Amino acid sequence: MNRRHVALALVFAAGVFLPAVAHAQYHSSITFENGAGQSALVKLVGPDRRTISVPESASRRESGVAPGRYYLLVRYGDREGHYSYTKGDPFEVVEAGDQYSEISITLYVVANGNYGSRPARKDDFDRVQ
Repeated sequence: MNRRHVALALVFAAGVFLPAVAHAQYHSSITFENGAGQSALVKLVGPDRRTISVPESASRRESGVAPGRYYLLVRYGDREGHYSYTKGDPFEVVEAGDQYSEISITLYVVANGNYGSRPARKDDFDRVQ
């Protein structure tokens, strides 16, 4: 291998492994439990932005979440043209010393969950990457 190939390999390795290392430095986690009766695509918006697919009646745990203020944008449904959207209330992920957040959020289309939300628009959801 010449030097150029080695440099490209190192850049590729950094791009693949550094995001995992960045997440590994935090201990906080958020578990999404889908009680909506349909699939959900969750956008975690805050210092650490993630998009999480949560199938109907399933749960997903996101670990290594950075501390800070967050909110959720959620798209419910399985087909374009039949989606509904919600925007959740802000919440805090806290991490200091040996203490860290372990948050569980139940996803519901209507007001039955343990996390306050209100209707949102498709544009709100699509705008956030």
